[in-house]
Amino acid sequence: MSDTSDEFKLPVKAALRDIYRFLWTARRDLVLMAAIPVVALTLYRVVAIDIFGVSDPALPQAAGEKTTLWDVIVLYLPSLLLYTMFAVAWHRRYLVRGEASTVWSALRWDMRKTKFMLRSVLITAIGGAVIAVPVVILTIFAVVINFAAAAPAAGDVSPPASVETLSSAVGIAALILFMLVYLRLTLWLPATATDSPFSMLESFRLGRDNSWRLLIITCGSEIGIWVLMAGLQIATASLPHGSLTVDLLVGLAQNTLAYAALAAGITALSVCYDRLLARIASDPLYNQGGMPY
Repeated sequence: MSDTSDEFKLPVKAALRDIYRFLWTARRDLVLMAAIPVVALTLYRVVAIDIFGVSDPALPQAAGEKTTLWDVIVLYLPSLLLYTMFAVAWHRRYLVRGEASTVWSALRWDMRKTKFMLRSVLITAIGGAVIAVPVVILTIFAVVINFAAAAPAAGDVSPPASVETLSSAVGIAALILFMLVYLRLTLWLPATATDSPFSMLESFRLGRDNSWRLLIITCGSEIGIWVLMAGLQIATASLPHGSLTVDLLVGLAQNTLAYAALAAGITALSVCYDRLLARIASDPLYNQGGMPY
């Protein structure tokens, strides 16, 4: 029996159209669900950094200042918790269309959100572990080839490419590889949000032959927000850090864009997951005594 699902490819244009249409029609729910987390995270971050002196690794460090593990936990654990609550609610907003979700139910913590958060952390760890070996091999190979090519040049011991160039190339390759693996694994997350009985391997299998399309669709859904975030970063780079008013305003803008990007990425994942589920009906791997794993 042939694997008919191999013929299925995610339609990039149609998927992006579905994403933009949903975000526009659900914009009121998006604002209501994101408003409390955006304001709460902004206030929390400003109080933690400007009043209690918690060190942020993302900001320039003063002389002698060190960021500890405790600083990272204090700053980013609330973000992880609120992001998880929003992600589960927004996945369900698209995939469970008959469910009436309120702002308060979206913010209420439960076992589903606990499972979602733990699986998110696991997926990130696996994605990092998967690319670690090829990145190390690629780095060693690039350095060896680089210096070997420079060796024959009499009196010239400088390599043909700088270390910075090699680092950039390896970094870009690592990022692309990580995203390809990570996005395939994250198909487990909408399944988790909707209580579907998929294992991680089953979810990974669901996206086969569509890794690049998942990447294109996800990036396409967020590219406009990335441009706005880059513009905000440039525009606020010269503003004085440490002013409560400035930090509140900039923080509100940054968190608003962060949640807009989060909503776009979650919608992209939900749209792709929803479309990929259609392959199960005609896929012999999913119709021979259950799931393939």
